[in-house]
Amino acid sequence: MQNVSIQKASELPQGVKSAVEQLLGRSIGADEEVSIVAVPPQQVPPSEDRAVVAQKLEAFLARRAEKVRDVSDEEIDAAVDEAVDHVRHSRG
Repeated sequence: MQNVSIQKASELPQGVKSAVEQLLGRSIGADEEVSIVAVPPQQVPPSEDRAVVAQKLEAFLARRAEKVRDVSDEEIDAAVDEAVDHVRHSRG
């Protein structure tokens, strides 16, 4: 039984090509290769108790907040606005 399939986009049936393009969110060129891999589910060990994880996250965020406690809300808002503006204009 095969777990990996690699095919040229030009060799795919139109319905399959359309499905791949929909999954990728873009069109694919005829010279591109499409790879499909089926893998069995991973056995993930049970995570720590949710309350413990929440406490660790809260402690981490408190440490991060401490590092920026002297930064004004206006400065933080300006930095976020600048980052969002950069991302919006650098996407192509």
